[in-house]
Amino acid sequence: MKPINRRQFLKGSIGAATTFTVLSPSRSLGAEDRIVLGIMGVGGRGRALLTSLVRRSDVRIKYICDADVRSYGPAAEIVMEGHEYRPKFVQDFRKMLEDPEVDAIIIATSDRWHALGTIMACQAGKDVFVEKPLSLSIWDGRKMVEAARKYKRVVQVGTQSRSAPYTDKAAEYIQSGKLGDVLLARVFLMQESGPIHVAEVQPVPEGLDYDLWCGPSPMLPYRPGRWFWRLWDFYVGYIMADMIHQVDLARYLIGKQYPDTVCNAGGVYRFHDGREQPDTQFTTFEFGKLTLLFEASLWSPYMHRIVHMRDKTKFPDWPFSATKIEICGTKGMMCFGRHGGGWQVFEGDASTRESRAVVSEPATHKFGSIIDLHFDDFVSCIRNRKKPKADVEEVHLSIALCHLANISYRVGNRKLRFDGTTETFVGDAEADKYLKANYRKPWVVPEEV
Repeated sequence: MKPINRRQFLKGSIGAATTFTVLSPSRSLGAEDRIVLGIMGVGGRGRALLTSLVRRSDVRIKYICDADVRSYGPAAEIVMEGHEYRPKFVQDFRKMLEDPEVDAIIIATSDRWHALGTIMACQAGKDVFVEKPLSLSIWDGRKMVEAARKYKRVVQVGTQSRSAPYTDKAAEYIQSGKLGDVLLARVFLMQESGPIHVAEVQPVPEGLDYDLWCGPSPMLPYRPGRWFWRLWDFYVGYIMADMIHQVDLARYLIGKQYPDTVCNAGGVYRFHDGREQPDTQFTTFEFGKLTLLFEASLWSPYMHRIVHMRDKTKFPDWPFSATKIEICGTKGMMCFGRHGGGWQVFEGDASTRESRAVVSEPATHKFGSIIDLHFDDFVSCIRNRKKPKADVEEVHLSIALCHLANISYRVGNRKLRFDGTTETFVGDAEADKYLKANYRKPWVVPEEV
C-alpha cells in the first residue's frame, strides 16, 4: 500500500483501508520536557481526569476534543484554573493525531470509541491512556493489544486500583502461600441503580457532530441522555462497565488468565426498561481447580460502595461492601476493597465459629488520589518506555472475562468452553458470533492494524 500523508489520513475513510502508516514518530523527550496531551471526550469522566491532570506540572494539555462543542467550555475552565492557559479545541480527534508535538492521547469517551480511538492513536505514534471498559468485544481488545505492540506504544487503561500500593502487597501475600491453596474467588457488584430513561427523539442539537459521536456504533435517531446504555452495540452493560475494576483486581490477585469454562445465570429481573443487558448476573468461571464467581445486581440499596462511606473506619463493612473481592484459601480468606478499601485476611476456628483478622493493610491513599498515582505511572512509562501497571494486554485479559459472562447470557445462559490460545469458543458457532462487535462503516476496526 502506498503510504498516506496526514491530509489523506484526516480526510480518508478508515474503513476503506486495511493498513496504516505511522504519521509521526515519537518526539525525543528530555528530562525537563513536559508531556504534551490531547484528551478525547470531556463529559463527566473526562473532566474528572482533567482535574487530576492539571495538578501536574509535568504535562501540558494542548487539545480538548469532543464531538459536542458545548463540552469545551467547562473542560477548558478546568485547564485554565490549573494551568492558566486555554487549550485548543477540536471536534474531530484525528486533528490531534496529526500534530507531531502531541505525545499521548487520553480517551475518556463512552465504550464505543475505546478500541478504534486507541488503535488510530497508536498508528499515529501516540501513547494512550484509555478509560475502562477497554473494549466492546474480545476481538476488538486483542486488536488494541496488537496495535500497542506493533507501534511500540504505551497503553495504560483506567483501572486505577492497580496503582494503589496496597494492591501489590495483597498479591505478594497471596503468592507467599499464607492463604494456603486458593480454590475460590468471589467478585461482587451489589448496589442500587435505577431504570434507564429513554427520551423522545429530538433534532440533533447545534454544535453536535452526531455522526462522529455515534462513531463505530449504529447511527440511531438522536435522543438526549444515556439511552444508549441499554444497547449492546454501544455498551457492555452497567454491571460489567463498573465491575471491571474488581474483576481486573481479582485476576491480578489470583494470577490467572483464561478460564476453561464460563456459565452465566441471571437476566432482567428488576428494570424492564428495554435494556438488552441483565440487571442481575451471577457467573461461574472454572480455572482448573480454582473457581471464580461474579455476583452482581443493580437493585441492592442496603449495600454500600467504599468511595461513598462517610464514617472514619479504616476498612469497609465487609458483609455490606458492594464492590468487595473475596479470595478464599485453605488457610484463610482475604477481603479486598477497590478504590481505597484496603484488605484484611481472616482465619478462624470452626469449633468456636470465630474468626479474627490476622493481617490488615488499610489504604494509604484515598480514592481520589489513586488516579493521581495511576497518572504517575503513565507519565513515567511514557519517559522510560516500560509497560504500565494497567497495560492494555493485562486489562484485555480482565475485560475478556466480562465479555465471556455477557456472551453466556446472550446464548441463553449456557455453559461454554473457551480456548484461550485462539480466544474462541470450543465447538460453539453461536457463541463465536459475539466475539466481535458490529461496527458501522467507515469507523471499523481493521483486521490488520
